[in-house]
Amino acid sequence: MKKILKAVTVSFLALSMVIGCSSAKQDGNGTKTGPTAATETSGSNKTGTNNEEKLVINIAAQYWSGPKWAENHPTIQYLNDKFNIDLKLQFINGPEYNEKLKVMAASGTLPDFYRVDAPTYIDWQSEGAFVELTGLLPKYTNLSAAYPPGEAMSVLNSEGELYGLPEISWTVRDTVQIRQDWLDNVGLELPSAEEFTVDKFYEIAKAFAKQDPDKNGINGDTIGFAGNNLALRNAFGLANEWAEKDGKLIPHQTQVEEYKAYLAFMKKAYDEGVLDQDFVLRKSNEIEDLTKANKLGMFTYHNNYPNISTEVKKTFPDANPVIVPMAPPVGPTGLRGNTNMAFGMNKQVINAKASDAKVDRILQILDWWVTEEGTQIMKNGIEGVHYNKSAEGKYEVTDLWEPEMPRFMNSSLFKRPGTDFNLYLWTDKAETDRHEMYTSLVEEYPWPNAAMGLEFYSETYKAKGADLKTKFEEAIFKIIVGAKPIEFIEQASADYLAGGGEQIIKEINEAATK
Repeated sequence: MKKILKAVTVSFLALSMVIGCSSAKQDGNGTKTGPTAATETSGSNKTGTNNEEKLVINIAAQYWSGPKWAENHPTIQYLNDKFNIDLKLQFINGPEYNEKLKVMAASGTLPDFYRVDAPTYIDWQSEGAFVELTGLLPKYTNLSAAYPPGEAMSVLNSEGELYGLPEISWTVRDTVQIRQDWLDNVGLELPSAEEFTVDKFYEIAKAFAKQDPDKNGINGDTIGFAGNNLALRNAFGLANEWAEKDGKLIPHQTQVEEYKAYLAFMKKAYDEGVLDQDFVLRKSNEIEDLTKANKLGMFTYHNNYPNISTEVKKTFPDANPVIVPMAPPVGPTGLRGNTNMAFGMNKQVINAKASDAKVDRILQILDWWVTEEGTQIMKNGIEGVHYNKSAEGKYEVTDLWEPEMPRFMNSSLFKRPGTDFNLYLWTDKAETDRHEMYTSLVEEYPWPNAAMGLEFYSETYKAKGADLKTKFEEAIFKIIVGAKPIEFIEQASADYLAGGGEQIIKEINEAATK
């Protein structure tokens, strides 16, 4: 959270270099004007120029691991030939990406197309660093269809303006998952969605903590549940950061009565040894390690849960892990939900210094990229190079699939909105069906943040939000472990408001009206 909320500070001089000396034509409102755009799925140009001029297109991509693309990578060659461009791809080390962008901004060497995080997007758009896309996007029909109006498009933009295309993947991704084999071992049935209440959750967790679900002959060496089960908070009505009440946005820190009920549940679980006794110190990767170590059988996880089964089998070959994703548990008042992710925060932007011709060419590429043809190439690679298709219609990867990593740009820079980015031509039907089932399950129970993205417009939130969050969490921890009574949440809420929370609420609600 601290990393997300750390706003990027850019001097006026640096930003003036970002936007200065622009060769792009802009209208009186500062909006980029360009030629009529391509509309066909092939990505062919319909401007009348037929892409006669070869253009150098500079793209920066955040790099984390794996092989880097060579200048003559087959996908680069394909794009160069298809769109008559000379694509220059710059790899920037992941942790250094944001700092590198600031250095490039100061020197006036930002690429033509790149990705920015939320603080950078807000700071730089107000200085005219990006092409304004509102008037251009409708001319690219595939792109417009892939990015219809919605929350992800509007978040972080002033009303009626669009300076970047949002990254849209999972809106809801994680849910409670249960080891069916552990249920069998403790003599419990898998509950239906209607039966899976917080009381049933507790019953299962207690059995997992006190009995011998892993069948190693020892009772009580397994964990009931970890401290990251956000669905439990939702079941008691606590906001996903912010909720709307009586026409006003309120943070969860003000939901005192909801917290009392939730904390009573959690304190009981801690006192009875059902909740992980080290939950205060346990990091998310350590919780995942517990699942793979056959010590945690009910947990919050995402769609790649088969990987947990695989890891358990490696260490415990006699185990038969069967993981079942569940609907989130139902709370005392009938509420349930899977916590929505903050989506649309990262934006893909076009440099305002790019010429009209470059802007058109980039949008042509993206207009093709979101089609089935474009997505398959950018995700799977080039047929005959990265994979082959047999006469029977079966797809198989070649030896170049891993070393050339054709999926890199689709994974690290831009991709068609959706959750199927890890499904390939050779993915078997059972896996595709499982993915679709899982997606439908988690998206059936959304629990959104009513103020998503608005925190970035609150100066008080940026200055004090992280510290206030830490202090409030400390109060919650103290209550759960018994160092403070449940009523202490009243004082914690009052301290939050007095320490800057009141001003944050005011600023967030003001931002919501703009």
